[in-house]
Amino acid sequence: MNKFLLKLEKHPGKSELVGNIFRNVHTLKSMAGAMEYKNIAGLCHSIEDVLDAIRKKGLKPEKCIDILFKALDMLEKSLKEIAIDKEELEMGRITEKLRVVTGGIEAPAALKKSAEAKDEAAVLDKITSIEVKVQKLDLLMNLAEELLINKMQLDQIKKELQNPGLTAVVDALGRLVTDIQYNIMGSRLVPIGFVFDRFPRMVRDLAKDQKKEIDLEIEGADIELDRGVIDEIGESLVHLIRNAVDHGIETQDVRRKAGKPSRATIRLAAKRKKGFAVIEVSDDGAGLGIEDIKNTAIKKGVISQGATEEEIINSIFFGVSTTKQVTAVSGRGFGMDIVKAKVESIGGSIKAVSNPGIGTKFFIEIPLTLAIIKTLFVEVSGKPYAIPLVNIARLVTVDKEDIKGMLNYEAIVLDEEDIPITRLNMLFDPLMGDAGQVKGEQQLIVIIKKGEEKLGLVVDSFMSTQEIVIKPLNRLVKENKYFGNSTIIGSGEVVLILDVANLMLTKREKIGEWHKQ
Repeated sequence: MNKFLLKLEKHPGKSELVGNIFRNVHTLKSMAGAMEYKNIAGLCHSIEDVLDAIRKKGLKPEKCIDILFKALDMLEKSLKEIAIDKEELEMGRITEKLRVVTGGIEAPAALKKSAEAKDEAAVLDKITSIEVKVQKLDLLMNLAEELLINKMQLDQIKKELQNPGLTAVVDALGRLVTDIQYNIMGSRLVPIGFVFDRFPRMVRDLAKDQKKEIDLEIEGADIELDRGVIDEIGESLVHLIRNAVDHGIETQDVRRKAGKPSRATIRLAAKRKKGFAVIEVSDDGAGLGIEDIKNTAIKKGVISQGATEEEIINSIFFGVSTTKQVTAVSGRGFGMDIVKAKVESIGGSIKAVSNPGIGTKFFIEIPLTLAIIKTLFVEVSGKPYAIPLVNIARLVTVDKEDIKGMLNYEAIVLDEEDIPITRLNMLFDPLMGDAGQVKGEQQLIVIIKKGEEKLGLVVDSFMSTQEIVIKPLNRLVKENKYFGNSTIIGSGEVVLILDVANLMLTKREKIGEWHKQ
């Protein structure tokens, strides 16, 4: 209803939009009446009267849009109260305001009876979908994970016994487990529009409060993500869009003086990229004040004097803010460190691009699912570790003499690109000292990436690729810098999964220290 009402506000002459809202309100009224929620049913009836007055009595939509939005807000609040077993809200005041708008006009009884008969007929359609509680889907997912772990253990036994009958059964079981896992994961997928749909109304209200004219363009709302990812990303998008409205978009007078259209645009777009979804939040506002950010970041010690423009812009994710005034909506820079932490907590990354006077873009890259991932197993000092495949750019073997030694780090050159490297055996066991240096003439390196950033990980051997179930780390090791999660392999051994974002951050900090020296 909110979505149709937003469209009606922009296109008041489209009568089909009024009809769409009417049908939804009438459905809600019928259900509320059947379940004896009289306040909700009464408010729905009053909304119907207003919509009917628009359709048949010539009432101008612009005269009642705001009160209809408030009525929908009351419906939403009341439904939330009911959902937690509380009483429905009192609707008397808002109902009275709606009656004032219509002047007590009642829709003709014959028309009401006809509309109700039409909706009752629709109830007889076949049921094609049902609601399933999220807890049940989570339980099914956990059971699928346990099946996968048991299947991996059977694979291990199959290899040891080399029994043809057992091999056939285990292989058939593997296919069934894969199908179960695929379908359960599919049932957990939710269109990202589930989050995107809340923003047109939010932008509309914020823009109206600040006397700005802003259009919100949405693309890719049908891209599907795991429910767990959807739950985590919503708050970060709220931060970015509020910032865009409050500080990114200029007032109409300022925009006109700059030769821009008085009506600004915020764009929210999603697309798939391999095992990730990329979300873009952009605006055609004033852009970030690069010099102000640079000066503030240098004072705080976040960047050095010779920092690149990319480093300057990304310093806003480390608590750097140039906002002179705190507002009720947001502060450019304030909360960006929270956004970065939230995105990285689900294995994602975020970066910003800004052009003064043209606008700002934020790119968020997040995994499609958090439960089961494909990984490369590597061996380091005799122990296996897992690296998510989506973070691997390539595997290379380089001659020892091709590794360049700097004061505080090493690097290799691939395709004319300098890539810093980290020796995992020394990183995991700093006490090894020179003993940690691999003595062989060739080094095996996994090139990992996060966004545009790359890092080489020196390992002892490449083992195999496996689909694994992610398990959280126990409290004794979850505060470490190098591992994000764990998994259990067929032998029952716990294998640690490398935290790519933190590995890169650790390397970046060391290189930064070297540059300062």
